[in-house]
Amino acid sequence: MPVKQFTAGQLASLGVPPDDPDDVAWSDTVLTDEHVSMSKYSQERRCIFRDDDGRTWAVTYEAQVDAGDYEVGPPPDNHGWFGGTVEAVEVEQRPVIVARWEPVSDEPAVDRPAVGAIDSLAAVWFQEAGARDDVAREAAAAWIVEHADEVADLYDAYLDSTEDGQ
Repeated sequence: MPVKQFTAGQLASLGVPPDDPDDVAWSDTVLTDEHVSMSKYSQERRCIFRDDDGRTWAVTYEAQVDAGDYEVGPPPDNHGWFGGTVEAVEVEQRPVIVARWEPVSDEPAVDRPAVGAIDSLAAVWFQEAGARDDVAREAAAAWIVEHADEVADLYDAYLDSTEDGQ
């Protein structure tokens, strides 16, 4: 994990951290400024920025909580950075798969097939190809008729292989 030491002055010249997270839209160097965690009087944020060499770095910093008319503490000293330098970690953007909880549907789907073969295949055709229900059911029925012998042979071969393997 590549790290680099920046001075607070170097970061300030790059616009890190921004005065307001909404300022990111107007910055050429700051790519994003995201919330990490919250404490009573401050919040920890992570700023992703591009340095003069074009490399992308991330630093965490402490910011004051905007609580309107409610009790707020003093702003953090020097963004919570202590010492002469701030350690930045080199980062790159990658797509990430995130699991989340979704409502259960009564409709058949690839991961939840219906009881019948036609409905199961129709769910795959509908979800994967975007076909209407009636078109998907018709295509599923035609596929079953066309490939019935082949599927039966494959199933028999599968059963034979499991008996030999036990």
